[in-house]
Amino acid sequence: MAVSISTSPWWALFAPKGTPQPILDKLTASLDKALDDDNVRKRLVEIGGVIPGKAKRGQQPLAALVKSEMARWTPIIKAANIKSG
Repeated sequence: MAVSISTSPWWALFAPKGTPQPILDKLTASLDKALDDDNVRKRLVEIGGVIPGKAKRGQQPLAALVKSEMARWTPIIKAANIKSG
């Protein structure tokens, strides 16, 4: 039986665990500013990128996305007996 899985790539910026919140906030603001720059947006769209709206950017939306992706892919990875390294 064939199984069809639909997915699309996404990119994120992560910082080491324990990074102080003011630094995370500064990184988030800087990335948000870059993603709002017309030249950056144009280039990302040219290479096939989709820029999320502001409500889907930032630390909390990323944490929610990672959690949902883990829940989605963990059973598939286990069923396929995929091992790391």
